Amino acid sequence: MPTLGWIEKLRAYSSKLRSAGPIALPIAFKWRFDSLFLPLESSQRTLYDTIHKLFWQELRSFPNLIKPKDFNSKIQWLKLFDQKPEIVTCTDKYLVRNFVEDRVGPDYLTKLYAVLDKPELILNLQISKDVVIKTNHDSGTVFLLKRENSHKFSKLVEPLKLALSKTYGHLNGEWAYAYIKPKILVEEYLDSEAEYPPADFKFHCVDGRVQWLQYIFERGINTKEVIVDPLGKAQNIHFDHHLIHVNEFQIPENWDELIRVAEELSRGFKYVRVDLYNVAGRIVFGEMTFFPLMGCYPGQGQKKLGKLLNFSLNPFDPYESSSNQL
Repeated sequence: MPTLGWIEKLRAYSSKLRSAGPIALPIAFKWRFDSLFLPLESSQRTLYDTIHKLFWQELRSFPNLIKPKDFNSKIQWLKLFDQKPEIVTCTDKYLVRNFVEDRVGPDYLTKLYAVLDKPELILNLQISKDVVIKTNHDSGTVFLLKRENSHKFSKLVEPLKLALSKTYGHLNGEWAYAYIKPKILVEEYLDSEAEYPPADFKFHCVDGRVQWLQYIFERGINTKEVIVDPLGKAQNIHFDHHLIHVNEFQIPENWDELIRVAEELSRGFKYVRVDLYNVAGRIVFGEMTFFPLMGCYPGQGQKKLGKLLNFSLNPFDPYESSSNQL
């Protein structure tokens, strides 16, 4: 039977948690329960709390870390238990270029015109082509600049300065971004004369195997998405509810090569999304993403696709494949 002193300590602990916010108490008790089944260490507590607060804020629930089955829960599990140094390298939009060149060769990379440490240095650039200006350490800081508008470089200094001053990802548990040294990249603008930006071939992979393609096209007000299996067959699954769901896909002539590049780049990772472009038959690398949409997709589609993330759920085991199919 608990002693009076133990009960008083429990009450004091609960009171302290309630003062930290209404969500702190259930997270604390979940931590204690999960710790019975998972190799959680005290050094992981801040990250654990962060991803649970995020999950509650976005989805009004908690991830199942003991037996994760859906996509969202598995991404949170990966945040905690899959932290190999190569993930930082491949999250860095600059350093990943070396990784891509080593794995598949330089022909799949965009042309890189400049790498800058300070935003003011863009004022010294002389460009004769359309360019993309982006940061290497976050998501979303991207500017498309036509060559005839190169005089507008000065308007980008302050937004870039703000982006470089921020540590990205820590509020979402996306730990890898915190280890990236911020830089500004100036790259070629792919297919700049087209009506829409190039379509995104987002290959969701498990240790060198494409599990599905998330094809996003006609980016703009009515951006569309279709989920495709490794054989090129469209699936009636709505994954990203920010996009319009369609169920038709035309297999490109270089489909096998797209699959090969994605699988080669994803080899050795429990899970990664490899983003490619296919511009007039030229395959171009975009980025590698380990925590798509923070692992907070609403809807039923993520539950179906989560079954395909068939990596080992033992943090100490390598990936072991299973026969899950779309």
